[in-house]
Amino acid sequence: MSGIIEASSALRKRKHLKRGINFTVMVVGESGSGRSTFINTLCGQQVVDTSTSILLPTDTSTEIDLQLREETVELEDDEGVKIQLNIIDTPGLGLSLDNTSSFEIISDYIRHQYDEILLEESRVRRNPRFKDGRVHVCIYLIQPTGHGLKEMDVEFIRQLGTLVNIIPVICKADSLTREELRTNKKLIQEDINRFNLPIYDFPFDEDEISQEDYETNMYLRSLIPLSMIGSNDVFEDSETKTMIRGRKYNWGTIDVEDTNFSDFVILRNTLLISHLHDLKEYTHEILYENYRTEALSGGKNMSANNMDSRLKGNNQIVRLGVNSNSMTNNSNTSTPTDQHFDGQQTKQISNQSSTYQSGYNAPMNDNDTYLAREEQIRLEEERLKAFEERVQQELLLKRQELLAREQELKEIEARLEREAQEGLYNEE
Repeated sequence: MSGIIEASSALRKRKHLKRGINFTVMVVGESGSGRSTFINTLCGQQVVDTSTSILLPTDTSTEIDLQLREETVELEDDEGVKIQLNIIDTPGLGLSLDNTSSFEIISDYIRHQYDEILLEESRVRRNPRFKDGRVHVCIYLIQPTGHGLKEMDVEFIRQLGTLVNIIPVICKADSLTREELRTNKKLIQEDINRFNLPIYDFPFDEDEISQEDYETNMYLRSLIPLSMIGSNDVFEDSETKTMIRGRKYNWGTIDVEDTNFSDFVILRNTLLISHLHDLKEYTHEILYENYRTEALSGGKNMSANNMDSRLKGNNQIVRLGVNSNSMTNNSNTSTPTDQHFDGQQTKQISNQSSTYQSGYNAPMNDNDTYLAREEQIRLEEERLKAFEERVQQELLLKRQELLAREQELKEIEARLEREAQEGLYNEE
């Protein structure tokens, strides 16, 4: 009998894995830090066109709006486990003199996903097809300067670290010698500790974690910030006669998966294998519960002005579509997969989130709940209206640009025709 139960349990688990795991990664970094290349390298395929660039404003403005671009890719490993990887790219960061608005756009988007979950939880009948859009991890790319973190890096991590799991990564590690890489890691780690920045440092419960998982997490902590080399090119290695993703230099080639030069393989396995579920659990049980507690206790996040501002900020997102391509995970590196969190702490957070604080702890009455839902519905309607207006404005702008291009082509054709006629006239 026990054998039948175990077989049924294994079958349910296998069906669950084949349905796919939803996982959302946000990649943040200044323009030129290699975000697009990192995304393509992580997915093992061309996901983002690296030839596209941010259109600069035609006026003399010093402010360039950050864009949020979403791409969905389906990955599959050797065992048939599918991961629906939602990637959010952030082109435009660092192009303005003041990047405060860029931080707000990213923060508004992350908060809006929490608001969507909060609204869905309050419905009498929940949507069985509701998609959880919460960001599970933010890969923050840091350009190595030899001076630790820049002021913008510190401010970004400080503002966003309580909303999303931030993993700092040094980009373009192939531009550094091994000594330079060690120096940059040391300085960045010192700044993280000095400013007490809230990053994802692979937390665990010492009372419940196994020795193997403990060693893995401590090892990953020692690597922070991780280093990364990305490449869009796949070619055959002349020595091993195998296909590799790497970069070619005058002195030779470098494989992005070579752990002697970067931590890319470790980072990929951490995101997609060993800590995927841990990142999702920490997002739901800690980050979201903290946000939910603050929202339902009458905190600043429930004010109409702040919610309206957050919802408007999400109109910046551009969805690039869905790729149904799959990738076989060829990594040979295996790491422990289980990590545990303090169940008692989670229980306390859940209990706190069920109270309404207005000078004292008291349960929320039905009228307060109804008004909160009505307010959320009203703000959602305003957001959709603002989004529709924005789309119309963008269509009008694109139409005007198209007409201008057509006029330019007509002028070029007319000029070429005149030059051709003049050439024929001169020959005669």
